Amino acid sequence: MNFSNVLKTLKENPGYATMRGIARFPLVRSVVTSTRGALSYRAFQRFLKECEDAMANSVFKDVDRPKFIKDLERDGVAFGLVLPQSVVSEIREFADNSPAYADRDPKKGFYYHDRGSAEAAIGKPILVAQYFNGLTCRAIRDLISDPFLRWVAAVYLRSVPTFVGCNLWWTSPVHASDEDRNKHAHLYHRDVDDYRFFKFFFYITDVKDGEGAHICVRGSIANPPKIKPGDRWNIRRYTDQEITNYYPEQDILEITGKAGVGFAEDTLCIHKGSTPKTEPRLLLQVQFALFNYGIMEDGHDPSALSMM
Repeated sequence: MNFSNVLKTLKENPGYATMRGIARFPLVRSVVTSTRGALSYRAFQRFLKECEDAMANSVFKDVDRPKFIKDLERDGVAFGLVLPQSVVSEIREFADNSPAYADRDPKKGFYYHDRGSAEAAIGKPILVAQYFNGLTCRAIRDLISDPFLRWVAAVYLRSVPTFVGCNLWWTSPVHASDEDRNKHAHLYHRDVDDYRFFKFFFYITDVKDGEGAHICVRGSIANPPKIKPGDRWNIRRYTDQEITNYYPEQDILEITGKAGVGFAEDTLCIHKGSTPKTEPRLLLQVQFALFNYGIMEDGHDPSALSMM
């Protein structure tokens, strides 16, 4: 981010800009997390009990919760979630019957099955097309309220969690420009979305090897790459070569799976999206954090959205 963008963000969203500047430091993240947890301790305990009392209604009620949290704390990523087929089908139906927006631009709406026509209209391949107002999909609303997800969020964040947004998007098998790959996070990087935060990811289409898998580096949340001076604190893009040279091969995880497979990840760890070779990928992201800066929400006034 250049200096002019920093000043613009500071003016428009000072809380977010300040957080981005100081949350890269572990001590700051720890102090803010501990303070918020202490201030909301009683509410936190009530929230946990409510989640536990409702756990029988969760679609993930058979997942080993202590192990899931332990893995997420240690590795920055935890596996073992599977959506019921009925939920996958309902989200896919929503996607098939709602406009997606090329490059996440509210003025570039199109139906994904017409991607070829949309690409001709804007004169370039569409790497990413996102849906807006995903909470109009009942299956997504129900998922966000699932007691397992809410319990994990509370335990990991160490206080009453804040739902900060969901995102549903297609990643297409195209020859994307370097600019688009950078814009849509197809280069290794770390996120600084809050002092403590994490995301659930769910594949809504099958994702095979080389077909748009999410890639993350296990354990990198506590071991950021120190390749250039200042990398311990700096937030930047990394080349594939930098990451493969720095981390053991077995810790660089290309996450694949059938439609419905899900996982949790603190994306302060090193990660990236990848471009499918032949089949488009549809992915749902649900994010929880301590505070909501209005950055991750997909809600838009319908009157501000338009088709191409």
